[in-house]
Amino acid sequence: MERIKQKYYFKSVTAIQIVGIMLVIANIIGIDRVLISNILFLVGLVAICLMIIDILLGAHLLAGWFKHKKKGETDDEYQQAKINVREVGSIKNQPIRFSKFGKSALIIGVTYIVLSIIITV
Repeated sequence: MERIKQKYYFKSVTAIQIVGIMLVIANIIGIDRVLISNILFLVGLVAICLMIIDILLGAHLLAGWFKHKKKGETDDEYQQAKINVREVGSIKNQPIRFSKFGKSALIIGVTYIVLSIIITV
């Protein structure tokens, strides 16, 4: 259980999934099926988009921008301020990492999309 808590936000994800299941139960009681399915699907898509944004924020996309020689800068100053290509390459070649937020958003998104598909079947 402790390992699961380290990987994603267990209590928050569980509470949000319970809200989704309550919406499915409300659907069974008699609330509009298409409306609840659309809401669950859109919330699932938003959660997956948040996961993608979280991954891209940690991807080091802006690492290693080329610095041009400034006006009046000597060659020695330019060489000292120059970017080390090997460091930038090692940063950019790191594997993709999921944070706890990204994993939690993925679980919520997939759960809500599956629930919306189950409702409409």
